[in-house]
Amino acid sequence: MKPLRPLGPVVASLLWLATGLALPASAADEPVPPPKAPKPARDAGAGTTPPPAAPKVERLVDFVRPFAATFGASNADVPKLVSGPKVVAMPNDKSPGRQWIASLGTVTFKVTIADATKLAPADVFAHVRRLPMPYRRMLEIVSEEGKAGLAVYPELGGAAAHGSQDYLNVIPQANVFVLVHECGHVLEQRTTRGAPKTLEAWGEAVAKDRVSVSEYGDSVVHEDLAEFALVYAICLDAGPERLDDLRRRSPTRFAQWEGILEASGAVARPKDAASPTPKAPNTPKSTPR
Repeated sequence: MKPLRPLGPVVASLLWLATGLALPASAADEPVPPPKAPKPARDAGAGTTPPPAAPKVERLVDFVRPFAATFGASNADVPKLVSGPKVVAMPNDKSPGRQWIASLGTVTFKVTIADATKLAPADVFAHVRRLPMPYRRMLEIVSEEGKAGLAVYPELGGAAAHGSQDYLNVIPQANVFVLVHECGHVLEQRTTRGAPKTLEAWGEAVAKDRVSVSEYGDSVVHEDLAEFALVYAICLDAGPERLDDLRRRSPTRFAQWEGILEASGAVARPKDAASPTPKAPNTPKSTPR
């Protein structure tokens, strides 16, 4: 994802401002310019015709606005510490940190926190516990051998998070929506490892559906995918009716994302489905998004 100014005013999905939630990665891009005073009309008279209003752009984030505020509130699983802490050097900058092994339901994962943040695992768990079950696969992927799991830094050069199949780095202000957005990148990259044209196919899906997911998603195809992952998660949490509604609004993206969930191991494949795509050898390190 692009650099951002943490906690600053932003454009993009006004959904997150309207619901009073902390800003996710999707809504953390560019500063909002100060409002401009309207210019007085020249020679305004009885016959003056106001300029036509700009057409409203339909976006999927607007559809999930009414039920985003309760996202993950009913999750029954509670994160638990399994072991730790052990003293570690943070992978990004070698600063001192501590690492724990934790669990959430059936998922075991690592939490690595820079000492400079002065955070405890409980601070991170407050957001992690709200993740829908399929999205917890992200935690397993970034906790594989040689990886730091969910790593918390005091700052990331102006970004709220960096996510790939190799790491998940966040700042203290990152909330559950940041995690879900980054999950889109993690699961896409895990899928792309065996299916290199995953993003190309996603771009075709965007063109077919002809609906914007969010202003931030409009910027580039992999951010559109991560934003759709976020919208899908909110609908999944809200229930089958909302999920069916999302399928009707964006059917091609919907099918593609469910395929990614299967290919990445986030959900079980149907028994009659083809075997999972084999892992590609010598996979290079992924770039942050």
